[in-house]
Amino acid sequence: MTEPQRAARLRAAGLAAAAGVVLTLLGGVGGVVAALALWLAQPAFALAVSWLRGTRAMPSQPRALLPGLPPLLTLWGVGLLALGALITWPLTALRDSGSLAAALALSVAVSAALLGLWRTWPLWGEVERDGGPLTPRWHALATQELHAWRGLLVAALVLAVCGLGVALAWPGGLSGGLRWGLAVAASVLLPAAHLLLQRTVPPARTETLAPRQAADFFSEAAAEPGPLEPVAQHQLVPELYEAARGGRVDRALQLLEAGADPQALPLPEWRDQRSLPALAAVLPDLRLLRELITRRVDVNQPHRGMTPLLAATRDSWHGRPDAVMTLLANGADPRATDNDSDTPLHHAVRSSDPGVAALLRDAAAELDALNNEGHSPLAMACQVGNWRLAKFLLERGAQSEPAGGAPVLLPAAGTQEDDPAGVQLLLKHKARVDARDRQRRSALHEAALAGHGDIVEALLAAGANLEARDLLGRTPWLDAARQARSAVLERLVARKTDVLAIDGDGRNAVMLACAADTVSPALIRRLLELDVPADAQDMHGRRAVDVAAEAGRWAIVRLLDPAYPLPSAVSDAHGDGVGPTTQLPDRPPLVLLREGLQLGQRDGLVALARLCGPEELGGLLHDAHLALNADAVDWLLRHGADAEVRDACGDVPMFALLSRGVEAVPALQVLLRHGVSPAGAGGLTRLLSACVQHDAASRGLEQFALELLERGADPFAPSAAGDPPLSLAVRLGWLRLQQWLLEHGVDREARDSHGMTALHLATALGREASLKLLVKQGASPEARAADGQTPLGVALSIGRRDLADWLDWRIWSLPRRTLREADVPAAAMTGDTDAVRRLIDLGLPVDAVDAQGCTALLRAAGSGHLAVVTHLLGRGADPQRAANSGATPLSAAVSMRQTEIVAALLAAGAQIEHRLPGGVTVLMLACALGLPDIVARLLAAGADVHANDDQGLAALHCAALYGFTARDKIRLLALLDTLLLAGADPDYLAGGRVSPLLMLLGARAEPGTACDEQVVLAGVERLLDEDVALDVADQRGFGPLHLAALHGLPLLVQRLLRAGADSDRRDALNRTPREIAIMRGFIDVAGQFEPALPGVSSMARFLREGR
Repeated sequence: MTEPQRAARLRAAGLAAAAGVVLTLLGGVGGVVAALALWLAQPAFALAVSWLRGTRAMPSQPRALLPGLPPLLTLWGVGLLALGALITWPLTALRDSGSLAAALALSVAVSAALLGLWRTWPLWGEVERDGGPLTPRWHALATQELHAWRGLLVAALVLAVCGLGVALAWPGGLSGGLRWGLAVAASVLLPAAHLLLQRTVPPARTETLAPRQAADFFSEAAAEPGPLEPVAQHQLVPELYEAARGGRVDRALQLLEAGADPQALPLPEWRDQRSLPALAAVLPDLRLLRELITRRVDVNQPHRGMTPLLAATRDSWHGRPDAVMTLLANGADPRATDNDSDTPLHHAVRSSDPGVAALLRDAAAELDALNNEGHSPLAMACQVGNWRLAKFLLERGAQSEPAGGAPVLLPAAGTQEDDPAGVQLLLKHKARVDARDRQRRSALHEAALAGHGDIVEALLAAGANLEARDLLGRTPWLDAARQARSAVLERLVARKTDVLAIDGDGRNAVMLACAADTVSPALIRRLLELDVPADAQDMHGRRAVDVAAEAGRWAIVRLLDPAYPLPSAVSDAHGDGVGPTTQLPDRPPLVLLREGLQLGQRDGLVALARLCGPEELGGLLHDAHLALNADAVDWLLRHGADAEVRDACGDVPMFALLSRGVEAVPALQVLLRHGVSPAGAGGLTRLLSACVQHDAASRGLEQFALELLERGADPFAPSAAGDPPLSLAVRLGWLRLQQWLLEHGVDREARDSHGMTALHLATALGREASLKLLVKQGASPEARAADGQTPLGVALSIGRRDLADWLDWRIWSLPRRTLREADVPAAAMTGDTDAVRRLIDLGLPVDAVDAQGCTALLRAAGSGHLAVVTHLLGRGADPQRAANSGATPLSAAVSMRQTEIVAALLAAGAQIEHRLPGGVTVLMLACALGLPDIVARLLAAGADVHANDDQGLAALHCAALYGFTARDKIRLLALLDTLLLAGADPDYLAGGRVSPLLMLLGARAEPGTACDEQVVLAGVERLLDEDVALDVADQRGFGPLHLAALHGLPLLVQRLLRAGADSDRRDALNRTPREIAIMRGFIDVAGQFEPALPGVSSMARFLREGR
């Protein structure tokens, strides 16, 4: 393109665009001017864009523009007019009424316009981009792909441009300022819209469309089979059976070639249990059957009572002679039987083709084989009315009365059609007209019962016995009456039958006719005209009128006994016009009883109830209008209704009412009063689910639920939605029910339909009482819901820290069982004050004891948990409660050297003089343990320093006993000082013999007991300062020097000798201290009693001093 040509093109495009802008701005005038201006503006913009892009040829002169304008004007004119026509009515209605219908109609109109534009989208781009006439381009749409998504963009652009034109031209649609503003915006946006419209890629075009082909449903079967895809070894047999069932013979053959086992039987869980040969035998294509025979499949092997030959003869109405011939030729047994003992010939006689029966007969099939019902193939043919096959069998020797079987004439007489041809055929072949079956029934019985008048005539003409009786004593006349066969009855009357005959139960024709499924009053009237008595009674004392009344045939009741009292619902419906000729409706007693109970009219209902059985009355307990009527339920139960009758859903009345919830409670209480049991899986949850659904959580309902449980309702089964009873009880907030369920062993951790435990629900619903009960009964706060949250997490997420406190058991963990009293001491022993507090708040006693009889206070005191002790004392714990061993909290605290706890117990009023086993006081215990600070506290609290135990020992004796083995001299001296300053008697003799000095010197210690001589010496010095007596002796006669010599304590011997102890004092065995020392090997100690010899030292001293 030369530069002058490019300049000319740009100049022409600019002029066209300027014209389009001017015309668009004229749209601000509105009305017709706007419509015309917007219509003319679109071709101007289209030409400007196409010239600018070079897709349309430049005209050589202005006159050359004329051929390109009509297509553009026509296309945009049709678009504007079509959109205006579509939206005129709905837009006007929307502006006038603002109704939803008008808005929906406008939406439908716009959607229709958009879909129409989408179907023609290539036309808009091609006309704008290339020009040319519209007609060929319209026809070319049939060869283009119209469903591309870019076509939707083109349709939306065209719809927007047309909608803009309609909006500017609509009378009174827009205000002046808004309309001019929209015109200015359109002058800017329309060129861009045309540019996008022309730049959209056109769809691919084909020259001609392929003609539609008629569906060929057999093309897949006729096509050459493709190669078999890889199939896993364990899938070969299932795939083989699937191919055989679907008739895909080629694939089945390929699977056999691939190694599928032809002997494999169908899996037990498959619905279709036909074996592979049986499936192949019923296929039109016999290649699979032949292949199986080639692979030595046993054609006589039955599976579930079915052989291939039985399947081939049974599963085709028209017969399958080709399959039967193939099987017979390969050894199939024509005498094989199925589960009903039917042979292939039994099935073949149902077919319309005698060829199959001929093949079986040629293969020596038994003509007179009997099935379980005693029917031969001939009887089966007669039963289905297949006279062609019956004649075939008769001509080949089939017997009309096979040995041990039913006479063939009976099924021929009782066939579905009243066609005497079969009977005549059998009679022609010498069948006995009065042949009887096992029930002593004749062909005339069967024909009369079936209502076949022509067959009855044929039998009577052949000489059938008119008065023959079966085992039940019925004649053909009575059988015809039993089914209300009027035509047969008339034929029998014409033959002078005994119309007064009765059966074995004493029922005559009238009574049997009244019990028929369908009977007309005309028939009963005809029987009465024949003088059949209407008032005769059967063996059970019932009359015909009673039978009619039970069936609700009131017209017949009135006909039989005009004096019979009719139900008020029947008589009232006809007012005073009830007479012998009045046609009363047939309404069963049950229907009348239902109506009477619904209306509350009890007159005459008792008589109706007698005409109904217990199951029928029980069915009324499920009636939608009576089930919630407590009075009606009570009336039905009192009159014999069976409360165990099930409805269509399999529910008994109790369970059906439980599902109704609160509205059914009065009726449920009636059922319970009549002894109906609520036992059965899910009964309780039905009631609870209904209460949750209807938000009914009254205490009366809770009491009723507890009553159900006491009567045997199931507390374990979940609801149909999967909610356990405990979760439902939590939702309802029924604490007593929750407690009952938990105490009777329901699963505390059972999940509901949302995967939440009862503890999750109690937390989420903010039911603190339920939460505490669940925790006390052992529910786990660590259980996780379906979303992974624990109850503690739920409580924190909803901001309930008060609930979170009950779920946070960090130190002492919950035992995941029902909490016991022993758990309080266990928690106290761990020092978990919060756990102790919660346990007590849950109702466990503060003085609960464990297996050793220890209280929580004792355990906490012994374990040194001051905070727990303080809390327990604040909650009123008994500080004097002793364990089984006699220990008290105070003695435990002293034993564990817990000074602060001792002070707390003393402040709480613990008895300081309480005697432990052996008469020991707490002061003695503290002294024996060498605890001067605790001794001082006890003394300050008023402990008796002179108190003695059962052995006579005082506190100072206990301190001296501690002093012999003590290692801390300062502690011993402090202990002795404390006691002596408190007034302890240093010379007090325990039991009259042992003084504190002797105890300090090891009077109670075994010889050789380790001791610190310096510590003992300090204690002795302190006692000597008190001028204690040195001439004391214990039960063995041991004085101070004896004990010092016994334990090898030379320093003490020296100190006692200096203090004036008698070295010659003898014990009970007349031994001196020196002899005791020599006996024990303490030579150095013995030497203290005599002048020392140089170089002599005792071995004990040597070992003790480490030299």
